[in-house]
Amino acid sequence: MTTATPSRLLNTSEVRRLAAADVFKGIFVVNSLIKKTDKNGRPYWEIVVSDTFGNINAKIWSDAGWWDRSTTELENKPDMLSESQITDLRGRTVGITGRVSDYRGQLQFSFNAISLLNQNKYQPSGYVAHSDVPRHELEEGLDAMIGRCGEPIRSFLERVFSGDRREAFIEAPAAVSNHHAYASGLLEHTLMVTESARSIAAAYRDVYQSMDMDIVTAGALLHDLGKIESYAMSPMPEMTLAGAVLDHIALGYAACDRLAEEAGLPEAVRRHIGHIMLSHHGQKEFGSPVLPATPEALVVSAADELDFRLFCWKDATRDLAANQNISAYHFAAQRRFWKVSPNREDSGEG
Repeated sequence: MTTATPSRLLNTSEVRRLAAADVFKGIFVVNSLIKKTDKNGRPYWEIVVSDTFGNINAKIWSDAGWWDRSTTELENKPDMLSESQITDLRGRTVGITGRVSDYRGQLQFSFNAISLLNQNKYQPSGYVAHSDVPRHELEEGLDAMIGRCGEPIRSFLERVFSGDRREAFIEAPAAVSNHHAYASGLLEHTLMVTESARSIAAAYRDVYQSMDMDIVTAGALLHDLGKIESYAMSPMPEMTLAGAVLDHIALGYAACDRLAEEAGLPEAVRRHIGHIMLSHHGQKEFGSPVLPATPEALVVSAADELDFRLFCWKDATRDLAANQNISAYHFAAQRRFWKVSPNREDSGEG
């Protein structure tokens, strides 16, 4: 447990393992910063910061200190940040001191001092999260998946995942928050969805003789293609204007349909892949304009949902202490997660 004057910097993973009343300090990059007003009319901020270990959501109350240490040494007295400097902190590296509290049974993080640091000395790129899977393994996985397809789908996928588009797909995050929100997160997520979808399809192939494994593979690899236009790393994951007003499903479908037409992909194949892309969120209230209506579309949608849920479980339980097995409430997944003890002591099984 940390003391009232923490002696070392903590990363986000270490901060998330603290207990109520602990204090901490660290260096992070600001993901988002939103000014709000409490019920008494006092201003406060909701902030998300990150480093290579993940994110922290925190509150900054009206009595917090905002300091400019970008041009001063740490031992010198800093200037206060102006309002315009505060609103411009997104994507910048900051020093934080904070405290953990218990709020209605949930741990809450609050920052009581925020210092803008020298961006050359503490470059934001050094605090950006990225996939744990090495880039070369991700690329090899993509090429291997494409190679499992027969013609004409193989050549079409090679066309889609080439040049600048391939590079953008490899570097892109899968989201701004919630899941795989880091560099190369999109490709990591896509490969897991594709592997899972192929496994599900293989299990049902004897029952549904018409299950087309090439369509499953293509639909899974392409289902989030629009995210290369919807998100950007600058240096943190952020939503683009196109992503906000058009959404990745529409952007991906439009790009894929255009490329399919240019490649001369047969109309039936083009329509089926397009249907998977438009329906992969599974429900209209989740953003899909149509519902999955083929075995292949149902398989890809199920695999996409499964990878999202499993990522949420990992994210929610990874920092639990040894004596904890239930996570805090996970708002994206709308549940608490259970981390079953390896020795099954807490599983309820004999």
